[in-house]
Amino acid sequence: CHGFGHTPAAVLDAMARPQVMANVMTPSLAQRRLDRALRAEIGHSRGGCPFVRFMCLNSGSEAVGLAARIVDTNAKLHTDPGARHAGATIKRLVVKGSFHGRTDRPGLYSDSSRKTYTKYLASYRDEDSVIAIAPYDVAALQRAFDEAARNHWFIEAVFLEPVMGEGDPGRALPAEFYAAARALTRTHGSLLLVDSIQAGLRAHGVLSVVDYPGFEQLDPPDLETYSKALNAAQYPLSVLAVNEHAAQVYRKGTYGNTMTTNPRALDVACATLALFTPQVRENIRIRGAQAIAKLEALQAELGGLITKVQGTGLLFSCELAPHFKCYGAGSTEEWLRHRGVNVIHGGENSLRFTPHFAMDEDELDLMVGLIARALKEGPRQVQAEAA
Repeated sequence: CHGFGHTPAAVLDAMARPQVMANVMTPSLAQRRLDRALRAEIGHSRGGCPFVRFMCLNSGSEAVGLAARIVDTNAKLHTDPGARHAGATIKRLVVKGSFHGRTDRPGLYSDSSRKTYTKYLASYRDEDSVIAIAPYDVAALQRAFDEAARNHWFIEAVFLEPVMGEGDPGRALPAEFYAAARALTRTHGSLLLVDSIQAGLRAHGVLSVVDYPGFEQLDPPDLETYSKALNAAQYPLSVLAVNEHAAQVYRKGTYGNTMTTNPRALDVACATLALFTPQVRENIRIRGAQAIAKLEALQAELGGLITKVQGTGLLFSCELAPHFKCYGAGSTEEWLRHRGVNVIHGGENSLRFTPHFAMDEDELDLMVGLIARALKEGPRQVQAEAA
């Protein structure tokens, strides 16, 4: 899921520098450098960064976990005695197929993992706090907030991916739905999180949803998370960006750990952001559009073997007909990996691709050619079962 290949020299150099031992209490100039780099990147299409604070953590899931802690604080402020939603039952809203991480609260917001958690985890036995609506149905979103008002529910937050990473890889969030979610959360007192951990940098060559085409004029979210491409898959780092409102809600003592904001991680992020030249950004957009065009041509040529092609930038997928096994032993995914293609399954029966950001057209043609071979010569479901 990470953009500059296996051994990006500039990132490895940054990672190898001598550093003091990580300790959340130790200030570092690396913190200043990353703060400046993030402020320069986020909001560059709209005249300035809309976020006032950055909080740096380790895994992507942890950044969402901290966001959820701020959301939890806000929910208490809204539902305590005497507050606007005093005594309300707390709910949370996502779209079906959402993925926001696997630790406790992020896992709860992840509809794509829900079936597995309900099957194996006792804590999900009576869990009914999550409202999961059909993706990007504005009327369903409005109905959910209307129902909350009728039932004395407080929807603590709406979590959205700007481009889906797991549930329906490559599917983009429409600006119209985002704008509706922003308006409804603001009216209701809920917080809005955009989880850019999978899509950041990869989808449009920009880190933040606030710089996506069609989003530059829209109100920013309260919270946004980044991780994967930002750390070049070399060192654990995630970032939570917060606006003034969310920053005011945060309470000291509600989060922190030893490795947060450690200088080695921050130097890695600075080195990665420095690699994002205008040429790299343009390559992500051009190559992504070519990938869709070439896979759609392959879909037409193969007559029904590929059932859907979609993507945004260099996060794209092709869904396979049911007689292909997507993952596991004897699968199409395994066949492609054995031939050197970076592929991971997603969605119902999809191959998900997250190629490196400098990929050229020859490499893309090689990849599409191997997908064609996999579907013509590779394993089918019946063979996989026999194996």
